[in-house]
Amino acid sequence: MKNAGFLNLPPWKDNFQEILIKLGRSDLLKLPLLGRENSDNVWSAFDYDEFFSIVQMGIFFSGRPIQNFPSKIITSNASLALERLKNKHFKDTFFSAAIGGTFPFLKMLLDSSIAKPTKFYVQNDAFSGLVLSIMEKENKSFDEAVCDARWKGATDDNSNFSLHGICCRNRLVLQIAEIFGCYINPDKIICRGISSLSKIDIAIAKELGMSIRLIGIAEYDGNSLKAAAEPCIIPLSYFLAQAKGGSEIIYLKTEDGQSHVYACPGSSHESIVRGIVSDIDLASNQEKQELKTIDNIDDFKNKFYLRFNLINLTDTLAELLKIFAQTDIEIEKIYQPKIVYENLENQQLVLLTQPITRTRLNQALDKISNTMKLVSLNADFRIIDRG
Repeated sequence: MKNAGFLNLPPWKDNFQEILIKLGRSDLLKLPLLGRENSDNVWSAFDYDEFFSIVQMGIFFSGRPIQNFPSKIITSNASLALERLKNKHFKDTFFSAAIGGTFPFLKMLLDSSIAKPTKFYVQNDAFSGLVLSIMEKENKSFDEAVCDARWKGATDDNSNFSLHGICCRNRLVLQIAEIFGCYINPDKIICRGISSLSKIDIAIAKELGMSIRLIGIAEYDGNSLKAAAEPCIIPLSYFLAQAKGGSEIIYLKTEDGQSHVYACPGSSHESIVRGIVSDIDLASNQEKQELKTIDNIDDFKNKFYLRFNLINLTDTLAELLKIFAQTDIEIEKIYQPKIVYENLENQQLVLLTQPITRTRLNQALDKISNTMKLVSLNADFRIIDRG
């Protein structure tokens, strides 16, 4: 905590004070604050020159941009954390509060003697999880579920970041940094949100004994890194599918074959403050390790769920399967959903593939789009299974 100070305060600063007192950290109320315009009866605010002459560790929440920073930064802002990692400020950037509610698990992981992590799946964005849970359990459309989730006050930030998968992807990059000690440019990660998700697919997934969740996936063997942030179909029996709406969960595998699961409520004011406090203590007493920069991401092999609209099923199915065979994609199952929607004029066909890379899958889908006018792809999701 030596030479620490607040570069800004959260909009909920009264609640911030209450949480600090609740956590027994009222000592942090005495830290200096940049900008006298932010001052009130609690905080000791300083002008720019005076503040930076005494502060070497700055605490930054989301808010107005700051032109200059002290040598060390603790932040709840994922975008700032990513920018600093990109510019190789690895050792002096602390971002537990930007990761979400799973940060205590990562702290425990780093401090423990468990075997080296090799792969993890994470539902790290509580808002998207809540939207999908509402769609699944209440049979509501995407727009209806988003309205319900916002009405419940599930997010303080830009919910569009959640709905387009950006929040999941950004947190995944930070989690990769903490778990694997690697940095990858977020723009290189497959990022797909849930804004185009249909309740038809939610219903079909339920028929198949599965759920759809927005998942961050990462795998690292010391050389090759694989990562993606996208909606995935998961068997209902898996912990990732059982997480309550509005919560977060991480499932991690280690090189000795062991699995570790941590579930928690979604990000909240208190989890953000706990992350800040944890990083203050860490930054004051411990040196962070350098990160290894990874330039390229390799492709996963997974099974895929594909839903098509077909006009004249009998005439088009054979041609569809022929194209998949030509591109070396094996079909595990052909499924016609039991659920019928009155507003659907064409037949619905679901194909479940054998494990394949998305690159190979996209080649086949492009060929189908270019050559088959009676077929249209409505949905494609990665399937997370024990393979």
